Amino acid sequence: MAGVLDVVFVFGSYTLGLAGLDLLTSAFLGVSLRADPSAPAASVVLVGWAFCYTFGCLAVAGRTPGKGIVGLRVVRADGGTLPTGRALVRVCAVPLSMAFFGAGFVLSVFQREHRALHDLIAGTAVVYDWGERPAELPGPLSDFLRRANATGTRR
Repeated sequence: MAGVLDVVFVFGSYTLGLAGLDLLTSAFLGVSLRADPSAPAASVVLVGWAFCYTFGCLAVAGRTPGKGIVGLRVVRADGGTLPTGRALVRVCAVPLSMAFFGAGFVLSVFQREHRALHDLIAGTAVVYDWGERPAELPGPLSDFLRRANATGTRR
């Protein structure tokens, strides 16, 4: 799910960024950036943006927005904070995991520590991390239970 969310974020931000840049260059320079989406330059820019998005997020926060939404974090294999160098290696190794119809991702199902090929190469692991938020029930139910405990429950 985190990967799907990140793909949506990458394509969405790429599309909005390109549309905004096209609007500005058309308004101020009279030059349109609209090109054939199948052009190699568009693909190179999209792949470059996906790399910058993923690497930047992992290097700064240890997670991408998609991973953050589903409560995942990338750490060193020993559980330590992810250094920038390992984040770079991990992002560069992801295409190897995608090769041969995602065989590197399938490895995480069978591998003892549930690490994909790019995690094994980079010495990283993906762990659950919801941050410092306490686990609690949804608002109205939590309020009801607090009131019930404050007044004392009768049976």
